[in-house]
Amino acid sequence: MDETAILTEAKEIPLSPEDRASWKAEIAEAIDMLNEQERLVMALHCHEELTSAEISQVLDISKSKVKKICDKTLKKFLSR
Repeated sequence: MDETAILTEAKEIPLSPEDRASWKAEIAEAIDMLNEQERLVMALHCHEELTSAEISQVLDISKSKVKKICDKTLKKFLSR
């Protein structure tokens, strides 16, 4: 199972208010550990729902670099 599938499945798990607050705090802490380029790529990918090609154009980096950043960042999140 790839990282995106794992994160997609996580949306379906009901969380108590306490667990949700803890989960949000952990995500915020993980995001704070990212460098600026990683934060931008993930924000454009997850929040703005841009494709790798669109992110590549916006940030003026190669599509393969976008994919590497996404993969590396998701692995960072999952290894915590």
